[in-house]
Amino acid sequence: MPLLCIGHSHLACVTRAAVTAGVPLRAFNFWDLPGAIVNDGGQPRFAEDIREALIGHAGPVFSFVGGGAHVVLGMLVHPRRFDFVLPDEPDLALDPAAEVLPATAVRRILQSMTDEYLTLMGEVRRLASGAMFHIEPPPPSADALRMHADVPWVMFPDRCREISPAALRYKLWRLHSQILRAWCSGNGVTFVEAPAGTSDADGFMLDGYYGDGAHANDAYGELVLAQMRQRA
Repeated sequence: MPLLCIGHSHLACVTRAAVTAGVPLRAFNFWDLPGAIVNDGGQPRFAEDIREALIGHAGPVFSFVGGGAHVVLGMLVHPRRFDFVLPDEPDLALDPAAEVLPATAVRRILQSMTDEYLTLMGEVRRLASGAMFHIEPPPPSADALRMHADVPWVMFPDRCREISPAALRYKLWRLHSQILRAWCSGNGVTFVEAPAGTSDADGFMLDGYYGDGAHANDAYGELVLAQMRQRA
């Protein structure tokens, strides 16, 4: 039985890794499937073919749904430059040029940007009969210079043309993962952390797994694929 995974752009590196390794994988990548998500009375839901695939699959389902809210919010400097103290690591650096917001306020914003994806994850959980795993988005890169060349600037017309400080991007990634982990814990879904050995001592993605600033590469995808196969 092929592995079944569903979600957004972080799924791409795993799909490529599976092709290279010859691992049977059925992937629903919403970026490649116009019409996969439809609006039903103001709520997102899956198109019928995806619903049928989830209902008919007896094995585990691996979710890559969403995964980019922290990138959208903070990869680039906001015109109202902000930062916050992460309660779990209060000694992380603060941007001296930024307005320091309460962590609760930043979490509310990030939560609101994630809610649509949590709704879709709930739909996966409702339709799938087997175990469900949600894959943590990859950690951020600390290399702003390298990222600068890869940013699709036209997609961020309301942001400054500057990469946010690494510490802020790391804090937003951590906060986003906390939101995902909490949802998984309350909905019978196993949260799968980023593969061991892919980040440095400060929590940033190692250069060997860098993709394009927002995503990881195929070497990272191989490690996630191994995590999936261990749980299948």
